[in-house]
Amino acid sequence: MSRSYRSAPKPQRGDILVESLVGILLMMIIGLGITYVASRAAVSQRDMKLENIVVSQMRTLLEQNGALLCTTNAALLVVSLPTQTATQPIVATCTSPAAVTVGTSVITGGAPQSSVVLTTRTQDTGMFGGIIRVGDEP
Repeated sequence: MSRSYRSAPKPQRGDILVESLVGILLMMIIGLGITYVASRAAVSQRDMKLENIVVSQMRTLLEQNGALLCTTNAALLVVSLPTQTATQPIVATCTSPAAVTVGTSVITGGAPQSSVVLTTRTQDTGMFGGIIRVGDEP
């Protein structure tokens, strides 16, 4: 009596190499994706820190000078950034109190003094990711 054995087909030698190559390519794509996401998060965090520094300096200017920012020279209207050696100019927009007319009387005391709004310049939007406004808007 003869026995017949059926053995499983042996894989070819190149199959294991191709499977390894595909695995390495998948790991590389996953690694590149993780690197991209991490770099975007780092850039976003840097931008947020920069915006917080600018907002803090603008608030300090408003607290210390208030309405004087409307009348004094432009030397006060600057913020300094840790990434720049030169200061960045900002813009002060001032509005006077609103006058209300009732009949023949004009009342100007109802509104606070002038309101001051500090903003970054429109040409600096690339640096700050937009226009930053600090102050009381009417």
